Amino acid sequence: ANCQQIIENRIFTAEALEKMGFAMTDSRANFIFAKHPNFDGKMIYEKLKEKGILVRHFDKCRLTQYNRITVGSREEMETLLAALKEILEEQK
Repeated sequence: ANCQQIIENRIFTAEALEKMGFAMTDSRANFIFAKHPNFDGKMIYEKLKEKGILVRHFDKCRLTQYNRITVGSREEMETLLAALKEILEEQK
C-alpha cells in the first residue's frame, strides 16, 4: 500500500511540475529530479529552504540545475507545489 501511494504521489507531483514548466528525468523511485529552464536550480533550492521545505541540491556540473525531490504524502507534495508556484511568481 505504501509503494502504491508513493507511485500515485510521484505521478501527481510530476504532472503538476510539468504544468509549471519543469523538466524531469524519468523516475520509478521515491524521488524526482526536476529542473526549470528559466530559473536556477540552486536558487529554487535556497528559496524552498527559506520556506522550510528541504530538497537536495547538487553542485556537480551535470546536476547543478536539478533538485532531488523526495516523494512524500499528498499533503507534503501539495505544500511543495504551492511553495514552488510562489517562488516562480516572485522571480518573474
